[in-house]
Amino acid sequence: MKNCLILLLGLISMQIQGQTLRFDVFQGIPVKQNGLSKSNAWAGGMNAMQYQRMDLNGDGVMDLVTFDRTSQQISTFLQDSAGAFTFAPHYIAQFPRIENWFVLVDYNQDGFMDLFCATGAGIKVYQNKTSLGQFRFEKVQDPIYSQGFAGLINLYVAAPDIPVIADVDGDGDVDVLAFEPGGHYIEFHENVSIQKSGKADLAFEKSSQNWGNIVHNDCQDAQIVNSDIRSEAVSQPRRVDHVGNALGRTASNDLFMGHVSCSNLTYLKNQGTNAEVNYSNFDFDFLRTYPAVSGIFMAAMPLQLTGNREDLFVSVNTSDNAGFLQDFQHSSFRMKEGQVTPFLQDQMIDVGEKASPCMVDVDSDGDLDLLIGHAGYRNSNDVRAGIYLFENQAGEFIFKTADYVGLASRESLTDIVIQNQHGQVLVVGQSSFGPKVFNISNQQLQVINLDLTLGETPVMSPWGTMVLSKAGRLVWGSNADWGQLRKESWELRTCQFADLDGDGTVEFIGIDLEGMWHIGNYEAGTNSLVWRTADFQGFTVGRNTRLSVADLNADGRVDLVVGTGAGGVYLLENKSSLPVWDALDTQTLQVWPNPTAGIVYVLANQSGELQVYNQAGQVISIKTLQAGKTFEFIHADMSLLRFVDATGKVSTRKIQHN
Repeated sequence: MKNCLILLLGLISMQIQGQTLRFDVFQGIPVKQNGLSKSNAWAGGMNAMQYQRMDLNGDGVMDLVTFDRTSQQISTFLQDSAGAFTFAPHYIAQFPRIENWFVLVDYNQDGFMDLFCATGAGIKVYQNKTSLGQFRFEKVQDPIYSQGFAGLINLYVAAPDIPVIADVDGDGDVDVLAFEPGGHYIEFHENVSIQKSGKADLAFEKSSQNWGNIVHNDCQDAQIVNSDIRSEAVSQPRRVDHVGNALGRTASNDLFMGHVSCSNLTYLKNQGTNAEVNYSNFDFDFLRTYPAVSGIFMAAMPLQLTGNREDLFVSVNTSDNAGFLQDFQHSSFRMKEGQVTPFLQDQMIDVGEKASPCMVDVDSDGDLDLLIGHAGYRNSNDVRAGIYLFENQAGEFIFKTADYVGLASRESLTDIVIQNQHGQVLVVGQSSFGPKVFNISNQQLQVINLDLTLGETPVMSPWGTMVLSKAGRLVWGSNADWGQLRKESWELRTCQFADLDGDGTVEFIGIDLEGMWHIGNYEAGTNSLVWRTADFQGFTVGRNTRLSVADLNADGRVDLVVGTGAGGVYLLENKSSLPVWDALDTQTLQVWPNPTAGIVYVLANQSGELQVYNQAGQVISIKTLQAGKTFEFIHADMSLLRFVDATGKVSTRKIQHN
C-alpha cells in the first residue's frame, strides 16, 4: 500500500510537469456603466471596423463578422430572433488570418459565404467548405487574376482600400469594383463565368470603361466624365497619389466612397439599372445629417441582416491613430431608417485604444477591482491618457471614473501600461520627454525614478524588475537578452510571469506583435526558455495588446487578462486540468512531491495557517496560506505539515524524504 501511494504521488508530479495548459474565453463577470449593463462587456472593443454577414451557427439567421483594421482582429457575433447580437468568440478560430480588409460573399452559389481578403496588391479567396453544420475555409486562389487588354493581369487592390465584391451587374456571379493603382477611377472586373460555363465561379475580365464614369481627385474634387478611362481629368494638377479609398455598395448599386485623408463620406445615387449604372450627382457630405459620426477615412458598408432592408454600417478605416485624429471610443455606428446609433461598441468596455488592464484590490475590501490604462483621447494638441476604474461591487464591475488618481489631469501621457505585482501597482506612461513611472499606493500617485529610454517598459518579475525594449527583448541587469528572445522569429509585445499550472514554477507568458501566444519556463543555466504547449482553441488577441494576470473566479488558477489594441478587454479562464487542482474539490490540502528531495509545494482550497514540524515534533515554520495559491517550502528536516483552515478544520500530511 505504501509503495502504491509513493507511485501515485510520483505520477502526480510527472503529470503536473507535462500538463498541457488550456484557456477559454470567459465572459462571466457583469459590467455596468452609467447605470446600464454592458451585454458584450468583454468582446475586446472596436476601432476601425469592417462588417460582413454570415450564418455562423446554421440557424437560418444572419450573424455578424467584424474586422478591426487597427488590431487586425476578427470578431464574431450571433444574432438572435429579436435582432440582438452576442459575442461568440469560439467561431473566430475558424477564420484564416486576415490583414487590411475582407468581404464575405457566396461566389459559387452553394449557399455558404466564401471569404475574399487582401493579399499582396490584390485579392485571395477562401472557399467555404461547410460540412455537418461546421464551416471551414480552404484557400482556392491567391491572387485572383483578370483578363486584361493584353493578357492576364493581377486584379489589383491597394492594401489600404476596401473593394466591392458583389454581383454588381445582376447576371448571377460576383464582380469586383476597385480603384486602379492611381486611385482616381474605379475599374470594373466583370465575372464572366456564368456566360462562359453556365456555372458561377471566378473568371474575371477587365472592362474598358471606368465604372460609372467617375473620376476622383480629392476629398470633394470628383466628377462624371466620358467613358474613356484615359480621360484628361485623371491628370489634373490637383490630383493626389493613391493612398487609400474605401468603397461601399448597396443592392441598387448606390456607392459610398471614403478617402484616407478626408473626413467626408461621398454618396452617389444610381439613377440607372444594375447593368447600366448612371451617376449624375455627388453628395460629398453624406454625414452632415449624422453629426455623431466623425473621423478620417470613413467607410460605409450596407448589409441586409434582417428582412429585406439594408442598414448602413459606418466606421473609420485607418490602421492607426496617427496625430490622434480618430475618436476610437465612438467609431462604430449603424444607420437604420434615418437614425444613427452606436453599434456594439457601446455594449463593450472600450477605453479608446491600447488598453492596459490590471486587476487589483484598490479599495482594500477583499475583492479585485479593474483598472484600465489607455493611449489618450482624440486631441491633436494635448493627448491625455489616463486610467479607468471599474469597482468590484458584489461580483459586478461598476464604472466609477475615467481618471483614476487624477493621472490624466496631472500629466500629458500616451500608451499607459499598468502592472500589479503582489498588490503593488506600477504605472508607466510615455511622454515626449520619455517614459514616466508612478506607483499607486493607498489610491495615491507617487513618482518613481527609473532609468528608461523612449519606448521602454519595466516588467515586474520574480527575479526583479526587467525592461522590455522597443525591439521586443527583455533586459535584466547585465543580461541584455533574457531568455534569448532575439533568436525567435517573432517580436515580443507584452509579457507577464505567473505559475499557470500550480507546480510552484513560474511561467513566462508573452504575446507577440501579431497577437500570438508564447509560454515557457526559464532555464537560468542556459539563459533560455523551454516552450510549453498551451491550448487557446485558436484564439488570438490581435495587435497592440497588453497582458496582466489574475485569479478571476477564485478557483486557485491564474487567469489571463488582455487589453486589446482596440481599447477593450478579453478574459481568458485557466481551464487546465491538473491532479492537485482537481483533488481540491474533495480534499482541503494538497502536498507534492512526496517523497521529496527537499522542496515541497502546498496548495489549499481555503485560507488558513500551515505549521511545519520536524522529526522531533518541533514547529520550524508557520505560514499563512491563501486559498488557491501554491506555496513552496524547503526544509531538509521537515516531517509533518499541519494545516488549520478558517473554520478550524485540521488537515495533516506526513512528509517522506528520498
